[in-house]
Amino acid sequence: MGLVKKRSGLIEICDPAGVNRRPPRLFPLVRQTGYDRMDLFGQGLRRSRRRQPTWRRPVSLRSLKLDRRTFLHGTGVSIGLPLLEAMSLGASRAERTRAADPQRLVCVGTEYGMHAPAFFPKTAGTDFEMPELLKPLESRRKRWTIIEGLDHRVGGGHKGVQAFLTGERFSFNRGGMYSLDQYAADRIGSQTRFASLSLDIGGGNSWSWNRYGVKLQGIGNPQVLFDRLFRQTSAAEQKVRRRELDTRNSILDAVLASARRIDRQLGPADRHRFREYLNAIDETEQRLKRAGHWLKQPKPSAGESVNVDNGKRKRRGKGKGGGGGGGDKRLDGMQITFDLLALALQTDSTRIATLHIPGGNGRFQIDGVNDGYHSLSHHGRDPEKIAQLKLIEIEYSRALARFLDRLAETRDGQTTLLENTTVFFGSGMGNASSHSNRNLPVLVAGGGFRHGKSLKYEPGKIPLCNLYVTML
Repeated sequence: MGLVKKRSGLIEICDPAGVNRRPPRLFPLVRQTGYDRMDLFGQGLRRSRRRQPTWRRPVSLRSLKLDRRTFLHGTGVSIGLPLLEAMSLGASRAERTRAADPQRLVCVGTEYGMHAPAFFPKTAGTDFEMPELLKPLESRRKRWTIIEGLDHRVGGGHKGVQAFLTGERFSFNRGGMYSLDQYAADRIGSQTRFASLSLDIGGGNSWSWNRYGVKLQGIGNPQVLFDRLFRQTSAAEQKVRRRELDTRNSILDAVLASARRIDRQLGPADRHRFREYLNAIDETEQRLKRAGHWLKQPKPSAGESVNVDNGKRKRRGKGKGGGGGGGDKRLDGMQITFDLLALALQTDSTRIATLHIPGGNGRFQIDGVNDGYHSLSHHGRDPEKIAQLKLIEIEYSRALARFLDRLAETRDGQTTLLENTTVFFGSGMGNASSHSNRNLPVLVAGGGFRHGKSLKYEPGKIPLCNLYVTML
């Protein structure tokens, strides 16, 4: 079974014998553990070879040339334009391809996983019966693929959850925590205002770990996210920010000059370690220069398509929400965050994002849910608790379905935003009741793949990072 990218032929993904091959240099964990691309041979997930849909031109644009960063300006207003055909006129064929087909990655993960018996289909193939938790996605089944049997071969319960996008169990005593999103952001992040967005629902947690093993703080407040994406900064604010950047740059320049003098006096081993330090400083300097560039660019407009103050949705059921952003506040926050994320992708403010769906013992105000979320996740096979847990997880699927619909309805170059965005939904927890990190929930949508299948692998044989290599 397998994944095939557009215009590149068959890509081997899940070959259990892949550990004996020379691994591709795409993902750090590939080099460390021998992860390989999955070998699907026509039965699994494939990149579509069909020609992308073309869009009829209502008017001639031959004389019009627009830059991708073109904005409409008015008094106190700047509105970002979507990707237009005129933005690629006059460019080379390769440039037009890149401009019209930017690839994006969105990773969404739940802290407590999904109840496996109600998440995975009973059979493999295309003609599978829709499992209960995926009912909200049934009408979109051609847009996604569900994969059973993948995990990171780690344990540790809640500590193992941190391996979701890294493939490594968290430990204070060793590194290795470098997440999929940050690996991608380090390579293409400079092309957008935000190299990546690490988002949370109501808190500051995230799935993101940078190349130095530092966990990034998530943005959990929709208003803060909205302001970062769309609030225009005043001239005075820009001046203060420019002064900060200039000051930091001058400090870095002084440090580098001194460090280079020291470097010439060190032995080989010390010089190697010291140059790693210099590289880290140099990368910081480059990020500051990019920040200075984007400081001059007006932010796009969100229009009227999202309401960050949408906290008055009709309450369902009884009881109060508890810790961890519980209750309808979490559901509302998740929907608003998905809306803002779709806008960030549409305006090309970022091409890489993660969304952390937290745990906690908040009581969701959903008809039929009477206990806290954490208590329900530790159901001990109690049918009543499982029934309540499934009601919560169905809400997660409903929010994901709405997000996929929005991307599918948004034009992006010659196709849709969903075709150009790989959306990965899953968790680092396979069974929260037993704290198992095996057989993780995995769903891949969009990204130009041929979807509509249920794939099943023998548990414990295929590392989830093999799929990550393919997604890159």
